[in-house]
Amino acid sequence: MISIPTRLGAMFFVQNLVWGAQVVLLSGHLDAIGFNGREIGYALATSSLGAIVSPLLAGWLADRYLPAQNVAGVCYLAGAPLLWLAWQQAEFAPLWGLLFLYSLLHTPAMSVLNAVALRNLPDRRSFGRVRVWGSIGWVSISWTISLYLRMWEGWEPQVSHLGDGLLIASGLSVVMGIYSFTLPHTPSQKSSGNPLGALSAFRFLRQRSFAVLMVTAFLTSAMSPFSYNFAFVFFTDADAGTALAASTAGLVLSLAQLAELPLMPLLGAIIIRIGLTWTIGIGVLVQGIRFLAWAVGEPLVMLVMAQAAGGVFIVCFIVAATIAVDQLCPAEERASAQGLLFFAMRGFGPLMGHLFAGQVYDYFTLADGTHQWGWIFSVPAAISLFAAVGFVLAFREPNCGSMSDSG
Repeated sequence: MISIPTRLGAMFFVQNLVWGAQVVLLSGHLDAIGFNGREIGYALATSSLGAIVSPLLAGWLADRYLPAQNVAGVCYLAGAPLLWLAWQQAEFAPLWGLLFLYSLLHTPAMSVLNAVALRNLPDRRSFGRVRVWGSIGWVSISWTISLYLRMWEGWEPQVSHLGDGLLIASGLSVVMGIYSFTLPHTPSQKSSGNPLGALSAFRFLRQRSFAVLMVTAFLTSAMSPFSYNFAFVFFTDADAGTALAASTAGLVLSLAQLAELPLMPLLGAIIIRIGLTWTIGIGVLVQGIRFLAWAVGEPLVMLVMAQAAGGVFIVCFIVAATIAVDQLCPAEERASAQGLLFFAMRGFGPLMGHLFAGQVYDYFTLADGTHQWGWIFSVPAAISLFAAVGFVLAFREPNCGSMSDSG
């Protein structure tokens, strides 16, 4: 019989196949079909709009009524045809609408599956060793798509196939939806409450450490769109960027997830060694350093190394923050609390960031179309470094349970 950690590892693997196929090439595709900075920001902000409400609702359903794995399965199956339709669009309005509808389904599925993992693992210290399969999935789909693009660069060098990531993600979403129904049964807690019960997670903001974590998640995630939206454009910019081929840029962008592989299994030991405060603080600091390197703009090897260092940000901030929320909140409301973290990290924070990044991108783009990347990336560098220092000074270690408590 296949063990629960193995099944959960496969869950993260396929989940990141879907996510990576959908998002890695999206900004490049939007740029290729003629979207400006604001339109790229608005299109990619659909994931944040969906994350503002839907993960809270999904967390509430998983906490009180429906098994969490069934919530995820329905979301992924319903999202597949939306991605297929989005692949066929070239106009802003219909493409934006389809991406928004997809985000209403995808973001809660990701939040709920975190709860499935944390509730079924016998030891939370093994979360990093299981979650690493998500990194392997992201790298696998990034490299596969890069090889796919390299093939088309030889056959039709003047034709963009960046949008094909949406089609690939559509097929993978069907696979993920079916697999979700086979995951360990994660029943609702059957808690009493009203239809707005998920909003009860906001009361944890009265706790200092929880509030500090959420503010840091907001600031840090608000800067992430500078990478999500424009890193691919930067690395493929033949005039002011690094002028890499699209297939090569895709490989470079996968280096952050590749760097996760040795770090993710060590996350539990890192937290025990230096504590959550320094683990998360270092993760945010690395994001600032990465943007600072891109602002400098050369040499190329430094820019590539900075992208690889993004793996530290993913492990030490994004994943460690998930563990911190689980420690700070009672078992019966952890799914809702994880939804609130998604609200900050995938919802309101990135939403503001997408709009802000698009404005900065357009402001520092000259009339001839040349991008002033140094100024563009200096903005998120400064704010990320500020967030790192503020977190380390204000956060206090949670005392509500050990990492080995399975809740």
